[in-house]
Amino acid sequence: MSRKQKLFQRFPIDGSLNIAGALVTTPYHIYDGSMLSLGGTVDGEVATRLLEAEHLSPVLDTNGRALAAIWICNFAEANLGAHHELQVSLFATQLKVQRLKADAFSYFRALTKVPDLMMVCHGLWNDTQRVVQYNSEHLRLNAKLTQSKMDFSGENWNFKFCDTFGNIIAEGSIPLLRHQLTKDTWQIAQRMGIRGTLNLLRTPFFEMPVVNTRQNSDTCNHVCVTYTACDKPLIRKTTDEDMIIIREPIYQNLDFRTAFVQQLKNIGFIFLRPTPLPIRSIAFDEVS
Repeated sequence: MSRKQKLFQRFPIDGSLNIAGALVTTPYHIYDGSMLSLGGTVDGEVATRLLEAEHLSPVLDTNGRALAAIWICNFAEANLGAHHELQVSLFATQLKVQRLKADAFSYFRALTKVPDLMMVCHGLWNDTQRVVQYNSEHLRLNAKLTQSKMDFSGENWNFKFCDTFGNIIAEGSIPLLRHQLTKDTWQIAQRMGIRGTLNLLRTPFFEMPVVNTRQNSDTCNHVCVTYTACDKPLIRKTTDEDMIIIREPIYQNLDFRTAFVQQLKNIGFIFLRPTPLPIRSIAFDEVS
């Protein structure tokens, strides 16, 4: 049984709800597709301001920059139908943590060093109204409609997302990665440590809690646990050939800098239903 088959067997479709007069199933299932993750950092002060309303703190490195990611997704087969997605994510914590050593793979150090690491879905765009409403009404995410173009078929992964008025939100071109470089694998393992690396290798699905931004009169954030299954994820450090431009006004001052590129094909992905985010307030020793 493949990792994807195990994933959907463990978290099957088990409910339905009415979205815009149509019955849709839950939880959110992606049966096949590709995901391009640009991991990196943004201005720490800007990230702090963006997360202030969420009562969360960004995960900072020793340069004072905040860990972040941009996700470009082509979901070819899903329970909500095929769709595209653009997401701007900020990694956050409720805890008082020391800064992580700054380097290209700081994010992988955070996976093992920050005990309550969560990914705040701060900006989200989808290209079908049904998915936008599902994400907004059911998953409590601040989703917006986009007009998108995506081509993952050639030597580069090319993408362009515009708002409904035709204004560019983000666009870019990322060279295709064909095989995993041993030196990058070794550096990631060094950041995660022996135990963290072994745990990651043993786990059939990658788990990440995704937190929403508060809307209207919300008194707390909500969190959805996500699971991703991919047999051959490819990860590399960024190069001068990687190009992404973010023109969404709210993110103009983020100063996003790509540190690594992660390429996922033939994925299985599940986004579970939201629950209130538990409140934690604990300090722990400095991470390195």
